[in-house]
Amino acid sequence: MIRFFIFSILLNLPLQIFTLQTDIYSGQTKETENTIIWQDNFNSLNLDVWEVYDEVVDEKSNWYVDKGYLVQDTDSGDKSDLLGTNIISGNPEWDNYIIRTNVICADDDYIGVLFRYKNENNYYRFLLSSERKEIRVDKKVEGNFYNLSTFAEEEWQYVKFSITIFLKNENIKVYLNDRNFFEINDNQFSKGKIGLTSISNLGSFFDDITIYSDYKIEPQEIKYEITRGPYLQNITCDKAVIMWNTSLSSNSIVEYGLSKEAKWSVASSDPVTKHEIKLENLNPETDYYYRVKSDLLISDWFSLKTAAKENSPFSFIAYGDNQMNFLRHREIVEQISKHDFDFIIHCGDVVQRGPREDWDVEFFDPLKNILTSKPIYVAIGNHEQNSKNYYENFSNPNAEHENYYSLKYGNSFFVFVDNPRAGYPQKTHYTDYTIGSDQYKWLKAELSSDEAQNSEWLFVVSHVPSYVAGSQEHFIGNKKNLVPLFEKYGVDISFSGHIHGYERGYANGVKYIITAGGGGAQNKKSAEQLKKVKSFKVVYNFCRIDIHDNLLLFKAYDINNQIIDEFELRH
Repeated sequence: MIRFFIFSILLNLPLQIFTLQTDIYSGQTKETENTIIWQDNFNSLNLDVWEVYDEVVDEKSNWYVDKGYLVQDTDSGDKSDLLGTNIISGNPEWDNYIIRTNVICADDDYIGVLFRYKNENNYYRFLLSSERKEIRVDKKVEGNFYNLSTFAEEEWQYVKFSITIFLKNENIKVYLNDRNFFEINDNQFSKGKIGLTSISNLGSFFDDITIYSDYKIEPQEIKYEITRGPYLQNITCDKAVIMWNTSLSSNSIVEYGLSKEAKWSVASSDPVTKHEIKLENLNPETDYYYRVKSDLLISDWFSLKTAAKENSPFSFIAYGDNQMNFLRHREIVEQISKHDFDFIIHCGDVVQRGPREDWDVEFFDPLKNILTSKPIYVAIGNHEQNSKNYYENFSNPNAEHENYYSLKYGNSFFVFVDNPRAGYPQKTHYTDYTIGSDQYKWLKAELSSDEAQNSEWLFVVSHVPSYVAGSQEHFIGNKKNLVPLFEKYGVDISFSGHIHGYERGYANGVKYIITAGGGGAQNKKSAEQLKKVKSFKVVYNFCRIDIHDNLLLFKAYDINNQIIDEFELRH
């Protein structure tokens, strides 16, 4: 086992009421109440007061502070034996105390809290994994783990949540989002430090941690508010779809006009929390102002632009795989926002675990300022897992099968393919795309259609790529089932994601672009091999494509908005 010891500072006394004290962990002066014994807001890069302990030989962890979060972003650990990487701090003499921490668990493996920590072989721990539908409390005694209680009745739906643990003598109470999950009596350990733990988790983010001598959970009423959006979907020359979420069920109204004045409106009286309104009979290439209303809730005014006419120039952004690292996704979006464009195509894996209802932390929140005025079209990825949330969160052009669809924009035709099964042939919950399947027949019909063949540019967007640098053995199913159609019907560019990084290739008249740099982990073991391939760049990235009649200008950018690749095509 690998062990790292870092100098620690022990605090023995609670802070006095409303005294100003220097936070030795962040270097800032703050006002505190007498219930706070100790806290770390991770506003400083200094982790000198923390001790890291990795439980698995040769599994290196990566604990660091990033933008106010304590982060651990490696697969360190063994989820089968529930061994991970721990980071420890505090006072070994702490006895009765309350721990509260705010957590973002972007990955779906285990994350948790250690308490009454005596040493690496003796402590209590709380663990949660959404994928395994498991929430548990264990104790480790002389190196052996014993489960004290487990909750496995439902999948945990939250990416961002709070953990609160009350310790009073032998009594242990655990709350998640202020809901009590466990009350356990066990007196094996009466005092000790605290810690945070990550098991095979590429996306562990701890916002802060506070130790209280006294803390009271107050019941909170649900605040009635717009919780997501508005955001734009499926914009054509004469139509637009506007979506938003509210915390409570209510009606749906969109008011719109050519100025910030409600000249027209479309309404639905159905009480829902996921709102979707279609505007029709719009003029092409025209700016409209709109706002959304749900009962007494009224949004600000925003603007949208209908699709470009046949011969008008336009531009779009392409990228994918933003799941897990929402901090990097925010930075990519910040760079995207510096560009002028009409819409975004996304190559899938917008979240790490599609069945979780919370798609905001990883996807919608970073994009919220863009999606009020620019639509996004998403190819379904393997991490969406064909869950109902994909279909509820997007309004794609083909209502019969929103997981594969096509759209006409300007002089170009876009076809979105559902092909995660190319990466996971044994997982039958992914949609079939092979020869003879409904999707294959549809794809062939779309690519051969007059609309596609008469368009100046023909693009295909999917999640799993057909070619990957360094090997032609990857994703044979795409080469067998999709590539022949691409070549036969003259696809100009195939955009894909899945393999985190950037690549451009060319085969038999078709360009293949992998743009999977929106935030997905770049420190997986597989990435080490790709770093050795000169044509593949393991960087966060996005692409901008400008269409000027028969001229296509392509530029790929890294997270610093520096050009990493560019080319032009002319028909």
